[in-house]
Amino acid sequence: MPIRPDLRQYYGREWRTVIRPRILARAGNQCEDCHVPDRATVARSGGGWRHADNWYAPDGRSPWNWGRKSVRHVRIVLTVAHLNHDPADNRDENLMALCQWCHLHHDRSHHKDTRCVRKDARRPLLAGQEAA
Repeated sequence: MPIRPDLRQYYGREWRTVIRPRILARAGNQCEDCHVPDRATVARSGGGWRHADNWYAPDGRSPWNWGRKSVRHVRIVLTVAHLNHDPADNRDENLMALCQWCHLHHDRSHHKDTRCVRKDARRPLLAGQEAA
């Protein structure tokens, strides 16, 4: 996930060389939620994945029964999520190695809230305009 310019101050050399590698090693280089391996190309569908003979589906449905239209092939790159959404809080218990899909779903409500705030800040309100 790209890091917004206003948050880059929290992601310096220590993040790249010490913190992130430590969290990925703790997770065994796989997503701590769905257990997909890092750097693998997998078939994704509805939050589940299939790679060779390994698979995971949140609803327990066998991936061999997934419809062809709903399957996408993606390359997994693990990210490190801040569980409390505070980029300054780098305690190990606040960090979790997640794949892109799980990270986006973990942050879904936070993204919705912050998007509304940023979007409103960028556009002027209609207050003060005279009614036509």
